[in-house]
Amino acid sequence: MATLRSLGTHKPAALQYLIAESILTDESTERDYTWETYHNGGAEDPIDEVITTPYHVVWSRGGLVCKIFNFEVEQEKVVQALLTWFPTEEPSSAGSPTSAGGDYKQNGISNTFLTQGTQPATDPEGAIPQAPRTVEGTAQALVVFLRSQAHVFFLTGATHVVNLPFEVEKAFPAARGILLQRKIPRVEPVPATPQLPSAPPNSFLTNTQSFLSQTFQQSFSHSLSQSFAQPHRRHGSSLGASKQSKPLRVSNALFIEELVKGTTMPSTDGLPRLYSFTDPLSELGLVVSVVTGNERESMLTTNGSGHRRLEPIDKDEEIIYVSPQNELQFDRTGNDKPMLLVITANNETNVFTIWSAAYLEPKSISASRKHHTSHSAHKLRRRSSYGPTAPGTGATTPALRGADRVRESFGGAVRSKTQPPSFTVSQGKERLTDQAVEDALASQLNPDYEASRQPKESRRVSSLLSRAELSTSFDKSAFQDLATQRTSIGGSFNASFGASQRSRHSLGNDRTSFGGFSQRHRASTPGSMTSRMSLGGASVDDTLEDIMDEDTFDTIEDYDELDDLFSPHESGFDQEPMNGLRKELVMTSVTEISTQKYLKSGFYSLVDADPISKDAKVIVMTAPFNSASLHERKIYVYILHPALQSPLECELPVTRKRLSVAASHSNSTADAPRYACVPRFAQLRELKDTLDMVKLSSGSVERLLCLTSSDPSEPCLSLTAGWGTQLPTKFGLGPLKLFSPYALVRDDQMKAMAGLKRNLNPQGPLQQLLSPAAASSFDILDAGSIRHRLQLDLSPQEPCVAKLFEVLSTILSNHAGEFLLQIWWNIRRTLSANAENLDWVAFVTTLFSLAVPFIDERSVKPKRSKVASGRTSGRHQSRGAPDEGASDGLSAWQLMCSRSDARPLAKPWDSAPWAWIQQTRPSPVNMSPPSRRLSDQQSLPIASQIRTKQGLILSCVDGARQFVSSPIGKAANDHWRRLSTSGKQDLRISCLPEIVVTLHLLREEQKLDILSSTNSEDVFNLAPVLAQLGHWLRWEAWGFRQGSFYNIDGGSTQRWLYEDSSLNNTIRPHSQPWDAPPSILEWLSIVLRSQSYVPFPTLAVLIRKSKASPHSSVNIDEVISGVTPRTVAIHKFFQDVDQLSNSRKSVELIERCSIDNRLLATLPEAAKAPLMEAITRCQANPPTTWSSSLLKLVGREDLDLSLAPSNDFVHDIQQTQTNTMMGIQSSLYFSGASKDIHTICQAVDRSEPIQSVAEVERHYITRLIFHEDRRFMEAYSLLEPLKQSVTEYRPDSRLEEAAILEGQKSLMQWVMVRTFSLPVGSSMVKFSSKKPLLTEKYPLYGFSTSCLMKPMGNVVTAERANYSEEKYFWAFFNAGVAAGLSVSRDAQGIDTSWIMYNKPADLTNKHAGLLLGLGLNGHLKTIAKWLSFKYLTPKHTMTSVGLLLGLSASYMGTMDTLVTRLLSVHVTRMLPPGAAELNLSPYTQTTGLMGIGLLYYNTQHRRMSEVMLSEIEHVDEPDPSEPPDTLRDEAYRLAAGFALGFINLGKGKDLHGLHDMHVVERLMAVAVAPKPVDIVHILDQATAGAVVATTLIFMKTHDEAVARKIDVPDTLPQFDYVRPDIFLLRTLAKHLIMWDKIQANNGWVMQNLPFEYREDHNLKDINKLRSDQMPFFNILAGLLWSVSLKYAGTGETQVRDFLIKYLDQFIRINKLPALRYDSKLARNTVRNCQDLVALAAATVMAGTGDLEVFRRLRGLHGRVGPETPYGSHLAAHMAFGALFIAGGTHTFSTSNKAIASLICAFYPLYPSDVQDSKAHLQAFRHFWVLAAEPRCLIIRDVDTGRATSMAIAVRLKSGEERKMVAPCLLPEIDTIETIETGDIAYWPTTLDFVNNPLHLQTFRFNQTLHVRRRSSHDMYASTFSATLTALNDAQASRTGRLMWDWIFSLPSLSEFDKSDTSLILPIDPFSSTFLDPSATVIDHRLVLRALAKSRKASELWELRGVFEWAEACAARGDGRLRWLGREVLERLKAGVLERGRGIEAA
Repeated sequence: MATLRSLGTHKPAALQYLIAESILTDESTERDYTWETYHNGGAEDPIDEVITTPYHVVWSRGGLVCKIFNFEVEQEKVVQALLTWFPTEEPSSAGSPTSAGGDYKQNGISNTFLTQGTQPATDPEGAIPQAPRTVEGTAQALVVFLRSQAHVFFLTGATHVVNLPFEVEKAFPAARGILLQRKIPRVEPVPATPQLPSAPPNSFLTNTQSFLSQTFQQSFSHSLSQSFAQPHRRHGSSLGASKQSKPLRVSNALFIEELVKGTTMPSTDGLPRLYSFTDPLSELGLVVSVVTGNERESMLTTNGSGHRRLEPIDKDEEIIYVSPQNELQFDRTGNDKPMLLVITANNETNVFTIWSAAYLEPKSISASRKHHTSHSAHKLRRRSSYGPTAPGTGATTPALRGADRVRESFGGAVRSKTQPPSFTVSQGKERLTDQAVEDALASQLNPDYEASRQPKESRRVSSLLSRAELSTSFDKSAFQDLATQRTSIGGSFNASFGASQRSRHSLGNDRTSFGGFSQRHRASTPGSMTSRMSLGGASVDDTLEDIMDEDTFDTIEDYDELDDLFSPHESGFDQEPMNGLRKELVMTSVTEISTQKYLKSGFYSLVDADPISKDAKVIVMTAPFNSASLHERKIYVYILHPALQSPLECELPVTRKRLSVAASHSNSTADAPRYACVPRFAQLRELKDTLDMVKLSSGSVERLLCLTSSDPSEPCLSLTAGWGTQLPTKFGLGPLKLFSPYALVRDDQMKAMAGLKRNLNPQGPLQQLLSPAAASSFDILDAGSIRHRLQLDLSPQEPCVAKLFEVLSTILSNHAGEFLLQIWWNIRRTLSANAENLDWVAFVTTLFSLAVPFIDERSVKPKRSKVASGRTSGRHQSRGAPDEGASDGLSAWQLMCSRSDARPLAKPWDSAPWAWIQQTRPSPVNMSPPSRRLSDQQSLPIASQIRTKQGLILSCVDGARQFVSSPIGKAANDHWRRLSTSGKQDLRISCLPEIVVTLHLLREEQKLDILSSTNSEDVFNLAPVLAQLGHWLRWEAWGFRQGSFYNIDGGSTQRWLYEDSSLNNTIRPHSQPWDAPPSILEWLSIVLRSQSYVPFPTLAVLIRKSKASPHSSVNIDEVISGVTPRTVAIHKFFQDVDQLSNSRKSVELIERCSIDNRLLATLPEAAKAPLMEAITRCQANPPTTWSSSLLKLVGREDLDLSLAPSNDFVHDIQQTQTNTMMGIQSSLYFSGASKDIHTICQAVDRSEPIQSVAEVERHYITRLIFHEDRRFMEAYSLLEPLKQSVTEYRPDSRLEEAAILEGQKSLMQWVMVRTFSLPVGSSMVKFSSKKPLLTEKYPLYGFSTSCLMKPMGNVVTAERANYSEEKYFWAFFNAGVAAGLSVSRDAQGIDTSWIMYNKPADLTNKHAGLLLGLGLNGHLKTIAKWLSFKYLTPKHTMTSVGLLLGLSASYMGTMDTLVTRLLSVHVTRMLPPGAAELNLSPYTQTTGLMGIGLLYYNTQHRRMSEVMLSEIEHVDEPDPSEPPDTLRDEAYRLAAGFALGFINLGKGKDLHGLHDMHVVERLMAVAVAPKPVDIVHILDQATAGAVVATTLIFMKTHDEAVARKIDVPDTLPQFDYVRPDIFLLRTLAKHLIMWDKIQANNGWVMQNLPFEYREDHNLKDINKLRSDQMPFFNILAGLLWSVSLKYAGTGETQVRDFLIKYLDQFIRINKLPALRYDSKLARNTVRNCQDLVALAAATVMAGTGDLEVFRRLRGLHGRVGPETPYGSHLAAHMAFGALFIAGGTHTFSTSNKAIASLICAFYPLYPSDVQDSKAHLQAFRHFWVLAAEPRCLIIRDVDTGRATSMAIAVRLKSGEERKMVAPCLLPEIDTIETIETGDIAYWPTTLDFVNNPLHLQTFRFNQTLHVRRRSSHDMYASTFSATLTALNDAQASRTGRLMWDWIFSLPSLSEFDKSDTSLILPIDPFSSTFLDPSATVIDHRLVLRALAKSRKASELWELRGVFEWAEACAARGDGRLRWLGREVLERLKAGVLERGRGIEAA
């Protein structure tokens, strides 16, 4: 309201803190510190303050001290401190959900120490991962400059220290970082001393170029550097060699020249003065300008015509202003490049220069490659086998470069070329045209274009290398680690990125990249990408040729030859420090302002000003939008300098320029055209009598506040602006407050000395204006150095009025709206402060002031009465008390009524809460004063007293007349007349029609918002205002006459008083634009009824009629959309909607029209009806390809997998706890399942084993899966190692008790053998089920040593000393693995600190197993390198096994170099020749081999394949004097075979680089070929490994030749030469190779058995055990095993029955008597086959808990005795675990990796005892983890988060459809097409894996399908069925809804039935529907019912539109109304007709 308000004195927030810390004293003034304030411009943004003392910097925010920094330790004073914003890269919000899950997709891999110098760990079987999309964001930072350092403190916590090569004179916050201005030092000559010459030509430091060319280049560079140091040289050529350095006889001349050359410190005179600092991790960038001239013309010629170059800014140019952000937003689309201004002052020439600045961005390699053709035949590529991080490969195979492109990044060679660039630039290259340069400058290179900031980071790598001492002892891998951004230098580089790392030197202390002491050798690649790193598998060096092609010189940043402009000498130590710096900011001069005639009297230059005077001040203001000139905007630059007589105002018109496609290309998804804003100079003027100025901003209003006088006693402040017309607006100060009335923190000492309300007179003369901030506040500094805080409100406080002015400013041309705002300021200041709604009254008065001067006073007919005068909302002439006249009783009543009407949120008298009062009469007579009793008896009813007319219009007309007659009004009248371009008609008369139409259309827009405050009939009602204006304009339909539009719609003459006057007859206003004011609700009714589109007028008609340029780039529709978004959206919808199209297209159109849920919820019912109908029709079955926004629009967020809740079980735990409180037992089985008497009795003396809350999440799902019985409970109990064992011991009744106890103890030994085998099976059942508490030790349990002997019932306990961890280390190791595998893969915080926290003081076997379990789950990816060494140093065998194998599993398929080194030092074969023998256990070396196989999984690595193959066939001549080789036993060679298979898994037909190794021949020689007799015992140990390697390499390849060779021999006599167990492996190998031919039927088994064994194929006729049957049993077991692997995890019952048939026979045969050794040998084979077939059956039914298999396995578990070894128990319990793997939520896959892992885990040679690992290392038995995959579909209610059972339909890609009940195991995900739910109680949900990749991607990560429960109203079309269902639900949930049912007994809600009630009150008490604020159909029905009872015209039109829509819907389609229902609308229609008949009857 343009009123000055004092906010007290202003002091720094940290001043008291600094005084308390004795940094400052009480007497300190502003000369002792520097105080800067920063504000981002938003109304809610806090104010930041930075106070700087010589050694301290304090940052405060919002008046509170946040941080203090002390730099005394640096021993350097603070030069400057400032706040700025640095660009950062942030991940896009549309991130993939798979980034946090999966085996190989853990987060943070590249940030761990173990990945130093490695490639990122990726899924070896997955597709190549795409780089995550990033968007450029900003991060605020405090930057403190010392003399030699810059400290960067990000407010998020990261800290960087940057060493500066020069002293900073001043720094300026810029749009991207900081602009630095170097301090120019004094030149002090130093005596010269000779220096050593440079290296000779044959030295390592020289390049391969000829010495002659090098010398010529040095001379050329010397001349260039001289030219660089003198940029204004205008005469002579600078390209030729200098006269002193001729090319002849260069050898002696060079030596003498270098010998006598001075060795002074490098002079910085030639350095540029301005630099750009955009990233603490990057080099400084140069600030350059585009120079056009004839200098160095041959450098940058374009066909001999144009030439431009980039040169540093002249050192005489001193910056006085830099744009901290984009100065101009041309329109709302945001398609413009940022417009930045830089203003410099040249003290030598006395010229101000205004520059347009643009940041240059490096062009990415991928973008460059798109425009080039690869000429591979002419290039030498680097060997790909070395990998991007291999040490020492940087110069192994150098790429061939052209003679003019010799650039070595790191080799240490000097930069040289064969000839000067002047001779090579124009050869075969297309030069830049002038247009290309202009486009590049205009484009300003979109900052979003640079992906992941790689060029800048690589630039830092190069500079680090250049300043490092690269000697032979330098760890090359460290630099490679740095190049791949995975380590830190000195442990601090990585810390720079962490939010918690404080005060770290991010780049080290030796920052000499800009100094002159270290010679630097840099490359000149585009974007300074100088690190030799790999991007996308290709080296940067390999792509330099592509980058340097001619097509890359299309933008300024690709001027590679311009690097030579800054090239220094390249010999000796006299090196230019700016070599290789990237040009980062380019400036183009807009205009130069000579100040000679504007200087003060007696001043001759800008430097003559008093040095202690205030600095120069620059203010940039943007003119508001002007509809008359859409093609241009204007910027005004105000320059205030101490040497100037008056400030200068420079007007800069800005036009748009469309950019080319290449220049505007960016990574953003928007396809909108991009523009550049081009400023130009228009005019310059002086601001006379202005001492100081400051910019004020309030909302969208900006003004320049000027200090016009230094005397505070007179008006000394004025408002002005460069655009439009400005009324004289001046303010005086008067007494100012000492304390702010709004401050919470005050100085206690000052409060004690002075009162809180004390005023303070400012001391003259006034000094300056300071610190502009939000809400138009500023400081004024008086002569006593006291800052007084003042506030000047420019924008109306009432949002509605501010919105009206914003609209008028947009629509009215030539800033007429801004002039109206100035009039409003002056009118607002005249109003009484005690009245109501002053902003609104002033606005109406402002509008009337346009028409009042032209009113014929003779036509005025006053109709004011006493009652009406009391109902005005504001007073212009009266400043009396608000209660004046209250002595009259009616006056008090009217005052109350008027104040109630003036409140926009007050309920009107005719609303339901106050309807009763209208039927009453005043109070009884005895309550009235005696003098009034007689009159009160005749008083009218209250209703008649309330219905009085309001006199706001008449009051505002009088106020307008008073303003017009005032001096300021007369001044405004003169301005209006001057603005009138036509002499015939005043501009006000021309503006009035536009204002009326604008406000009317805005009023119609507000009708589309049911929450708008302007819809009130009393407050902010535009209807009477427009009616009065329409009457004056002589628009009959727009006036207030009876029957007019406004008389019916809110401006009735029965409610309002109008002035019945007219304009002078000489005034000819415009005719009315339409016959009647257009009504948006009436238009909706017409469109809905006619089903055809009729356009509705918008504000665009007013702008298009203006004199705007027809070629303007501004989209008028975008401008209008910003003013009336709802009208434009609804208009566009009905324009494009096809009434005959389906509802899906309509919903998609709704989104395209920018109608979201928020806008939809606030639309009136008529506009909402067609939209809600389309949404309702799509709600049940939306398309599976819809985006998140569309799903949210239709209320199906449950289908939005990208926003679906995580796999969290909070609601499940809540439900479990609730059930416990209600007395419902919570157990593993379903609580609703029936319990027999046996179960109940057992529960009394046996507690449930599952008590941990951490496992509830898994077991809740398990209860749903196995809810029919207790099978899972039983299996869990059998496999629990801590549970007391139960066994049967039947003694002879004749034995004594002591003998019986002895027999039980003997049996106890075999019970313990069985107990030791339990952990492997238990780990499978508990797999991935726990999320450990990070603050507690993770428990590692052992075994129970007690056993309950049945039937005697006594408990026998084994002696624990006999079963120690050291003796049975494998058992305890397996127990630790089980604990590790139970940790969920999704568990957070399992990192180095957690592992170290759980590390025991002495390494144990259980902890070693824990490491392996964590590694198999992928949690060892985050382990630190030092912790790995700490584990491996003690050489604890089991710890080494667990850690190495775990690391290999976590980094599977990554070829991680660090893990490779860890594994290599533990394998003898990997050591170099002549190395000492390793003192390591064979177990450790075996683990190392297998680890290498996992690490190099599926890579076909040649070297590792050679190692593994050599270890398989390794033969050492036995030395009788030495013990036998205990290392290369069968387990070792078998591990080598598995490793070789893993490395080349399934690649048998595609062995890339292994053909010359003869892999197949060498493996076959070991596997099937005859062996030499002398070494047959050695090679027999390798046979199994060779067979396994062949199997894995040729798996699923269908190579018949290999399958035929590996098959069992053809004749029985040959069987005698093959070990029996090898038959099993060879049979398996053949059929896995011929994968597709495997069949589960007897015919296939008979076909593949040897002919002699076919008659016994079913095993039924075998009744005796003979050793010659061993091959037959093994071959048959191999066939059955291959069948199980083919159908692993499928749950096929036919395959299960097929396998169980053979399992039963093997169990029978195993029970046959075996008395002789021959029979016992055969029985061992039968038992082995029995165990394998049991595992095979469990593999097929994995995760299903199949009862048929479970019964057999339970029988196998009951075996206890010497006939059942440890291995047999192990296999049986692994089968148990496989059957219930992960509680039924996982199963086995049939991928190559899964099959190989299952072969390794279930390898059929089981250990004979607990410690046996001779044939196969027991640690490998846990590899089943690599085959397990989550395939359990979990359906969750999206409202409650609880899992539920539901019928689903799974459609496979083969066309088959399966009916299942979830939770259940699905078929393999790749075979599924769709998954659909089929429960009528829930909305249908479909997952489409074919058409929506996001569904497949998210389901692989989460396996959860979210559903939303329907209400009973939506379940059935029949009312009876819906009501019946609702009654049933209400009965089921009576306890949860009991407290809410009474609501629906209220009269207003009694009409809703039970099916409607369920929409509001859900069944489940945990449902999120209780907190859902979105509306339901019940809310819409209530609104329609209220509309049917309304008397307002707008509400009746709204109801009519709904009826019209319903009739139109009934006439087309199915005639159904899905949204409301036809019966609801029919009931409403009947009610309206009944009302109509009642009115007619009355």
